[in-house]
Amino acid sequence: MTVPALDAALASWERHGRPGLPDRGFALSRLPGRRRRGIYRVGGTAPVFEPDGHILRMAPSPDGRSIAVQLADRADEDAALAVVDTATGALRTYPEVRCRYDPMLWSADSALVELAAGGSRRFVGLDAATGRLRTWAVPPDIRLRLFPGGARGVLAESRPGRPTVLTDRATGTRLGAFSAVMRVLAAGDDVLVHDGARLHAVDPRSGTPRWSWADPSLRITSIAARGTDVLVAGVRAGRSVLLRVAQGAVTADRAVAYRGGPAVATEVGADADGFHVLVEGPVLPPRVVAADRLLAQRPAATAPPAFARTDRHAVTADDGARVPVVVTSPAGATGPTPLILTCYGGFGVPSLPTFEPTVPAWIAHGGRYAIAQIRGGGEHGAAWREAGRGSAKARGIGDLAAAARGLVSAGLTRPDLLVLAGASHGGVVAAGCAFESPGLCAGVVSTAAPLDLLNLGAHPLGRHWIGEFGGPDDGGRAERLRRISPLHRARELPAGTALPRFLGIVLDEDSRVVADDTQAVVDTLRRAGGDAALWRAPGTGHGGNHLDSLHRLGATVLSFAAIATRSTPTTPSTAGKGF
Repeated sequence: MTVPALDAALASWERHGRPGLPDRGFALSRLPGRRRRGIYRVGGTAPVFEPDGHILRMAPSPDGRSIAVQLADRADEDAALAVVDTATGALRTYPEVRCRYDPMLWSADSALVELAAGGSRRFVGLDAATGRLRTWAVPPDIRLRLFPGGARGVLAESRPGRPTVLTDRATGTRLGAFSAVMRVLAAGDDVLVHDGARLHAVDPRSGTPRWSWADPSLRITSIAARGTDVLVAGVRAGRSVLLRVAQGAVTADRAVAYRGGPAVATEVGADADGFHVLVEGPVLPPRVVAADRLLAQRPAATAPPAFARTDRHAVTADDGARVPVVVTSPAGATGPTPLILTCYGGFGVPSLPTFEPTVPAWIAHGGRYAIAQIRGGGEHGAAWREAGRGSAKARGIGDLAAAARGLVSAGLTRPDLLVLAGASHGGVVAAGCAFESPGLCAGVVSTAAPLDLLNLGAHPLGRHWIGEFGGPDDGGRAERLRRISPLHRARELPAGTALPRFLGIVLDEDSRVVADDTQAVVDTLRRAGGDAALWRAPGTGHGGNHLDSLHRLGATVLSFAAIATRSTPTTPSTAGKGF
């Protein structure tokens, strides 16, 4: 069931676009009023290329005449290599080259584009003029990636259980072995390597280290370079920050703010005219802002009146740790309101208050929206991440329960007005928390989550989850996972337990998580007398989606929350129309 007033409020906020950062004069964006992402010239409103399918990644050529794209027909993230002529919009597709977010690299003369196509286990070179493909097979035990840097790029070679080796392709010089390689950039004449914890600058000709920099308190989320100047976006103490680094020294360090209020730097990039930052907030639609503006030392301008406010709270977990919770509320709200509490809490990924149209739509309905920065996430440094990983995974579930109880104690909501919601890893935590403490909330939504932790291998990408929940050598792993697995929790609920409503959402074109676990949880709860439903989101995948798919998904979640909390509005809201 979709609640019409929430559906209308959601549509109102969805009219705001999601711009992309400039890249050689082009941007991969969804402009206001458009339903799909397309490629645009920076500052233009007519698409160079806007397909019916999904663009996973783009790479404009140095001369601006061509753009290599990874184009998927469906939302399943299974893409083919294609090249767009920027003058005509003509498309040449190479369906035999399967790719999935693999880096693509153009030669300096724009004649050749290359990539290590993980989906097809091949190294590919494409002549842009003739369309001729050359391919080389990649051994099955090796992962290759190609990055910018040096004269012909940098090759990253990874083998299971070994460090990743970087090699300059022009000289054959070994640039080093790294425990992980998140990203590699050209930084002037040097190669800049982000290994997940530090930045390293290396001379590609000799392999000589130039400098190395790290901030143990910072989780790096995005980097860009112009010459030897480096811009870093990251998370420190649960807040978004921007730093400028030159020759390994920090020259600027600022908490991100926009129009006088806190905001999140989602991504940073560099183009001919400088550094750019994608900035957003819970009720601040994303926009591209010059980095110099955000790093300026002058006081921020006074924030304009808003229809919502965002506050930081801290709740006490049962071991005494303080767990931050970011709460967005209607301006002037007092007393308990319907509240959606969400989290992620895994893989070191930070949970920050970014813009999703569902948030202001829910605020316009009179509800609050909260993000719990639980242990296992990347908001508060390496120790915080490790405290909710592997054998400590139950700690994150306990943190979410503490957040729910803390919000109730603070008078912001009540159990009958509270809905837990999570997607992917967050869906595991939300469902596990609700089934561990059934009286905690009125409802729970779990989206695209592997809910049987004893059978992670049944999912296409389940092997990548095993380490997050404890490796095979972890003593007592099976019993420990049984205690936190949502499916097994549901099966062990005592007879007569008053259960929260449950909505299990599976994505129709999900290439990472299958639907079987969610169906099993729904069946189990129904047999126990619970109100449980499974909804299959049509045309929707685990990665990027068209706005139509996102609208159906968002409207379903909001309507479920309104019904579970018995707070169904009767008229559409017009809040935010003048933004």
